[in-house]
Amino acid sequence: MVYYPQYALFYDFHTSPMLKNIGKNFDADAFAARLKKNNIDFVSFPARCNMGMAYYDTEIGIRHYGLDFDLFGELVKACNKYGIKVNAYFNGGISQEETRLHPDWQEVPTDKRPIYAVNPFSRTACGNTPYREHIIAMACEVARKYDVAGFFVDCLAGRSCRCECCLKKMKAEGIDPADENAVNEFALRRNRELAGAFADAVKAINPDYLLYFNGIGYENQLALGGTYLDFECIPTKLGCDYDYLPLMSRYMRTLGDHPRLNMTGRFNLWGDFGGLRNETAIRQELVTGLANGMRPNIGDHMPPDCSVPETVMLQNERIFGWLQAREEFYTDAEAITDMAILFPKSHQEIYLAKELRGALRVLCDLHCQFDVVTLAADWSKYKVLILPDSVKVNAEVEKRLHEYIANGGKVISSGDSGMRMGSEEFMEEWGLAAAGNGYTPTYFVDKNNMPMSIYADGRLLTSKKNKTVYPLAEPLIEHKFDGIYPEYYNPPGNVIDHPFLSCNDQVAHFSFNIFNGFKEYASNSLRDAFAEALDIMHPDRVVKTENLPKFVRVYYNRLSDGREVLHFTAHIPEKRTDNCEVIEDDLTVLPSKIYVKTGKKTAYSEPEHSVLATESKGEYLVIEVPQFTGYCIIALS
Repeated sequence: MVYYPQYALFYDFHTSPMLKNIGKNFDADAFAARLKKNNIDFVSFPARCNMGMAYYDTEIGIRHYGLDFDLFGELVKACNKYGIKVNAYFNGGISQEETRLHPDWQEVPTDKRPIYAVNPFSRTACGNTPYREHIIAMACEVARKYDVAGFFVDCLAGRSCRCECCLKKMKAEGIDPADENAVNEFALRRNRELAGAFADAVKAINPDYLLYFNGIGYENQLALGGTYLDFECIPTKLGCDYDYLPLMSRYMRTLGDHPRLNMTGRFNLWGDFGGLRNETAIRQELVTGLANGMRPNIGDHMPPDCSVPETVMLQNERIFGWLQAREEFYTDAEAITDMAILFPKSHQEIYLAKELRGALRVLCDLHCQFDVVTLAADWSKYKVLILPDSVKVNAEVEKRLHEYIANGGKVISSGDSGMRMGSEEFMEEWGLAAAGNGYTPTYFVDKNNMPMSIYADGRLLTSKKNKTVYPLAEPLIEHKFDGIYPEYYNPPGNVIDHPFLSCNDQVAHFSFNIFNGFKEYASNSLRDAFAEALDIMHPDRVVKTENLPKFVRVYYNRLSDGREVLHFTAHIPEKRTDNCEVIEDDLTVLPSKIYVKTGKKTAYSEPEHSVLATESKGEYLVIEVPQFTGYCIIALS
C-alpha cells in the first residue's frame, strides 16, 4: 500500500570528498525526536549524493571518505522509532567521484560545457554505461539493508551524449549521431529506460515503494513505475516564478490519485547554505500547494557536521504549526472546477510555454476554477475547454474534441488553436477559414468602440456563420522601415471585415495570440475581452466575485465530510532583481462578495468558525467576504 506523506522535509547532503569529520555532531535520536515534535512524517535524505559519496555502509559504492559510521542507517532507525518515514535520495545523473574514477561512465555532452565549471553538472554520468547497473545495485543494497519508504532519484533530465556506449547503441538502432534532434530524443529515452529498470529492481524487493524520478515528465514516469509526484520550485531561483506552482499543481492533480508533494526551499537557490527566505513567502507557497491538493515539503541543507541551524528549525516549526492548525481544511480535499486549459503537449512544453502562463494568469485574475489537462485526463467533467494560442490538433485530439463538443462542451480558443496539424484548416465546429496574416500592429474594436492594441501576432479569418463580437481594425500605416521613414507610430485606421472574437453556439475564437500578448504586456483589455467570451460561453460559472482584487487567488475545494472550502490568498510577487520574484508581506483585502454555485446554505470564517452574512440568488450563495490579511478560509456547510 502506497504511503501518502503529510508534512515533509527534504535534505540535500552533497558533501565534498575533501571534507573530514562528516556527521561528527549527528545525534539521530534527538534529530528524529525534533521532527516528531513538529509532526513531520516524511524525510528525504541522501543515501548517495551527487558527489558520488554514500552515507551508509556500502559494499558496492564509496562511503564518504570522511565518514566513520553508518549515518544513513542511524537516521532510518531513529526516524522509524518515531513513526517517521525516510525516503532514500539517489542522484541518478551526477556522480562526481565515481565518474572521476571511471571516466568511461561519463557523458560526452554536445553542449561543450567548460571543463572547470563550478556547478553540479560539470561532470555527469551516462545511463548507457555500466553506471546504470552500478546505481541500481546500490539502490537494491539500500532496499535490502534499511526500512526505507522509497527513493527520490534526481537529475534524470535528458542530456545529449555521444560516449562510446551511446554511439554503439545509436549505430545498432540506425540513429544518425549527427542528427541533433535524434540524439536528444535518444537521451530522453535512455533516462526513461534507466528509471524503468530502477523501478523494476527495487519494486521486486518492495512493490509498495514510493518512487519519483526527477527530470522525467510526470506522465512518462508514472508509466515507468513512478508512484508519487514531487514538484520542485523555489520561486527565487532562475527559471521559476510564482506562476509555476499554480500551473503545475492544476496539471498534476489530473493525473490520478498519487501522493503529490510541493517542494520549496528555505533558501534562495539550491547550493545556498546561508539563505533564509521570508517566512511569509514560504507559507504562501505551501498554502497554494495545499489548496491545490499538494502536501508541503521544505527543502534544506544538512551541514557536513550535521548540526542543523536552530534558526532554520524554529522557522520550520512556525510554518508547519500554522499550517497544521488549519489541517482540517486541506485533508482529502478535492478541487471543484468547471473549466480546463487544454494543452496536450510534453512536460517540457508545459513548463516553457508563454501562452500557457498567460492563460493561467488571465483565469486566476478572473478567479476561475480550472485545471490544466492533457490527453491523460478526462475532459467530460468540464463545461468549457480553453485552447491557448498554439493548440493545433492531431487526429486523436480532433476525435476527442468532436466527442466533447457533441456532448455539449464549449470551447474558447485563440491563435492557431483548433487548426489541424500541417494545415491552415480549422475543425468544422470552429466555422472559420484563414484569410491571411494580420497587420503589424492590428487592433480590435472594443464594446466602447475604441481600437485596442492586441500586442501579439495573429491571422485574418472569415466566417459565414459565426457572430463577430469584436472586429479588427487595420493600422493607418504598418510598423516598417521602407528606406524613407521608420514607421514606428502606427495609429489605428478602418475597421475591417475580419473578426477578433467570433462565436457560434459551440466555439468562441480569438484570431490573435491573446495569451502570449497578455503574458508579455498584461493588457487589461485582452483580459476583459476573454472575460466577455467567458460570459458568452459559460455565464453560470461555479465561482464569481464582486470587488475582490485581481491579485487575490481563490481556490474552491470539497472535503471528504461534504463541506466545501474557499481559500483566498493575498500576495503580490515583486520582481526585485532581473532573475527572481519575491513575496515580502501579507496584503490586506477590504470586504467583498463571492458568488458560489452550491447547495450549501451557511458560510463560516475559519478557523474562528464565525458565521458570515449570506443570501441566495438563484443557484448561487452570495457570501460577504470579510476583510482579511494574507489568507482567508471560508467553509460552507
